[in-house]
Order: sequence, then C-alpha cells, then structure tokens
Amino acid sequence: MKKFTILAAAAAATFATPAFAQDDGTGDNGGFFIGAVGGYDVINLEEGGNDADDTGLVYGLTAGYDVDTGKAIIGIEAEVTDTTISDDVGDAGLDIYGGVRLGYEMDDNDIIYVKAGYSNVDIDFVDNLEGIRVGAGFEHNFGGFVGRFEYRYSNYNVSDVLLIDVNGNRHQAVFTLGAKF
Repeated sequence: MKKFTILAAAAAATFATPAFAQDDGTGDNGGFFIGAVGGYDVINLEEGGNDADDTGLVYGLTAGYDVDTGKAIIGIEAEVTDTTISDDVGDAGLDIYGGVRLGYEMDDNDIIYVKAGYSNVDIDFVDNLEGIRVGAGFEHNFGGFVGRFEYRYSNYNVSDVLLIDVNGNRHQAVFTLGAKF
C-alpha cells in the first residue's frame, strides 16, 4: 500500500506540473510540430511573350522543429504535398520541400514569419524539377494546436530540363492546421 501511495503521489505531481507551466501566462512556441496543409495552387509557365496558368488545389503534410529564442523563432521544416493540377502535358505531382523558417513573436500566441528552402516537384513527362521556395505567413497557437496562413512562391529549373527558355513558377496560398509537441 505504501508503494501505491508513493506511486500515486509521483504520478499526480508529474501530471500537475504541465498545468502549472500553462498558468504563468508565458507562451513557448518552440518544439516539434506536424500538420495538414491545404490551399490554392497556381502554376505559371512563361516563354517569350506567352504566359500560361493552371490552377488547382494543393494538399499534404508538414512537420518541423522550432526553437523559441525569446521574441524570435528559428525553425526547420519539411513538407510533402500534391496538387489537383493535371493537363495534357503532364501531371504536376508530388512536391517535396525542406527549408528554414524565421519568425517574430507578436505575443504569446501569434507569430509572423518568413521561410525559404529547396523544392523538388515530380512531373510525369520529364525529370523532376528543382527550385527554391520563399514565403511569408502568420501563425496562431491555441492549446497545443496551431493554425497558419501563408503565401509562398516557388521558381523551378524548367529551362534546364526542357532545354528551352521557359520560366516556371508556382504561387500558393495555404492554410495549415496542426499540433505542437
């Protein structure tokens, strides 16, 4: 019985400690996160004076780790998305992204941020396209969960793959809902 009482007291102290940490009014926006991404996707190809757009929906998963340094957030993130964009030329398929994120804590729950990194998109009719992605967004944290809205721009090496002078870029406006650990 004595062992049970000690075990119960230790368990109660362990589970009560996180509640005390939440009551002090300070937010910690660091740690691991995982989320579902969804939004609007525009792929644009420019050749000479010609310009063609194709639109659809983007959806996928993201994960990463943020370090809270006070008012600044420094993080890494990875993302895998797909799109509904498909035409006669080829399916703009799986997009894999890895990059860094720098943010400013507006208050305990709100962050504005910029991001940049490497993007690799699978196209059915040619080799994968590689490029850079830059973006900016807003994040709100609520009770261990996170909501984000961000705009991002990607530019791909279409000219290197097709061997013609084509600028291939992508614009996305996405929402992310996820959890922080």
